[in-house]
Amino acid sequence: MKLKMKAEYIIIAGALLLALIISMSTFAQLFTSYDPVETDSSNRLNSPCSEHVFGTDQMGRDMFSRVLYGGRATILASFSTMFITLAIGVTLGILGGYYNDSILDIVLLRIIDALMGFPFMILAMIITALFGTSFIHLLIAITSVRWIPFARLSRSITLSSKESVGVMAARVTGASDFRIIKKEILPKILSPAFTLATFELGNLILSIAALSFFGLGAKPPTPEWGSILADSKPYFFQSPHLIILPSLFILLTVLALNLIGEGLRDKFETYEVYEI
Repeated sequence: MKLKMKAEYIIIAGALLLALIISMSTFAQLFTSYDPVETDSSNRLNSPCSEHVFGTDQMGRDMFSRVLYGGRATILASFSTMFITLAIGVTLGILGGYYNDSILDIVLLRIIDALMGFPFMILAMIITALFGTSFIHLLIAITSVRWIPFARLSRSITLSSKESVGVMAARVTGASDFRIIKKEILPKILSPAFTLATFELGNLILSIAALSFFGLGAKPPTPEWGSILADSKPYFFQSPHLIILPSLFILLTVLALNLIGEGLRDKFETYEVYEI
């Protein structure tokens, strides 16, 4: 009981922090009056002050505005990608586990083995080299591998659940495979899958920021956390706030998601999920 109460406090703390960051990014125009792409050569590399709380960058753009609007792009992309990868991974994992040793399951396992052995950054570079650098292509590169943890998780739970009493009883009554999956198997997957999703969201944000840092994401002057860090890198020693403050937003966002994930894991007691 005490563990679950503690878990609830952790979830609340993480949710409040995440809600604050999302609200500031979503309604950035309420927190700053500066245009994130408007340049001002007379205010280049200003330190944080009352007028520019995060200072200005090498082109005189307000950093607070760029961080908030950049967070909007990064967070929206992360949540969109997570929804897609969650749907793909859970669907393939359930089908592979339910029809174990079928051609579908064998092909799924071989694809997983191949993608897990292929460096993610190289795959992202190949996709962007073939189709060009854009945020959409960046998301395609990330989605192509991020569904794997959900597929492995769903397949494992399905394998252990399809011989349960509930599933056997449903088969005896003549229930269809679809109904069995929907009523007996899917509910057992949802809690651990959503718990895993909170941790994966943090990884997605870091992946998107890292790839954008290397120029594989949004094109300038569109603000995005990774591209902001890349633009600020040459001026780190002169104006360290250009790196530190955007990095702080990334850190707090990932921290909030990890707090929620830890709380959910304790609350639903899904420790064994992460050993699969």
